[in-house]
Amino acid sequence: MAQEYTNADGSSGTYNEDGSGSYTAADGSTQTWDAEGNGSYEMADGSSGSYSADGSYSHTDADGNSYSGDAEGNSSWTGADGSSGSYNADGSSSYSDAEGNSYSDDGQGSGSYTSSDGSFGSYSADGSSSYTDADGNTTAYDAEGNMSESQDMAGGDALDGALGGDSAGGDKPLPEDDPMGSALDNSAAQSDAGSAEGSQGQGDPDAFADLGQSQQDDGIPKEEEDDQSGGVAG
Repeated sequence: MAQEYTNADGSSGTYNEDGSGSYTAADGSTQTWDAEGNGSYEMADGSSGSYSADGSYSHTDADGNSYSGDAEGNSSWTGADGSSGSYNADGSSSYSDAEGNSYSDDGQGSGSYTSSDGSFGSYSADGSSSYTDADGNTTAYDAEGNMSESQDMAGGDALDGALGGDSAGGDKPLPEDDPMGSALDNSAAQSDAGSAEGSQGQGDPDAFADLGQSQQDDGIPKEEEDDQSGGVAG
């Protein structure tokens, strides 16, 4: 036979012989349960939930976030903002936020993640890991801590063509028979010689005389200068 009661604060409830019952609080919150230990509730703030004799449960709060768990100890949730996640009895977990970032872990020290910008990575229980940025460049570490890197060259091929194969824009040696290179080398040498001469002032007259003599004796025959002393025959 059911027993009903009402308290001075306005709360009330019932108890049944099989152990089931119900309760209504003064603020309007309600709860019911059956003889096996299963029940449900609604709170005055709008949250609600249920529970079972095997230990499973569910709950939705006043903001719309929901949580649930099963009898084995695994649980999950979904946020009102679109995020979600899970925790499991074996220690594994996962999470995704509202911006699209996500991760997962196996509970043994290994996992992976993805960011909303397109980058992603992974890590292992042995200490190795890898990371690939949004441009496709990858950095990896092995279990001993040695690093390796690789780059996504897809974007560099077009640049190679525009720069003659030098996508880095670095200095390339000029060909030996390149006239422009020779001209630049000669110009630089003359500039250096001029700087040296200027820094020495008037310099050594004998040195300049020797320089003039060496220029005259360069082995190229000179044309005889016209004899201007005889003038024009009258």
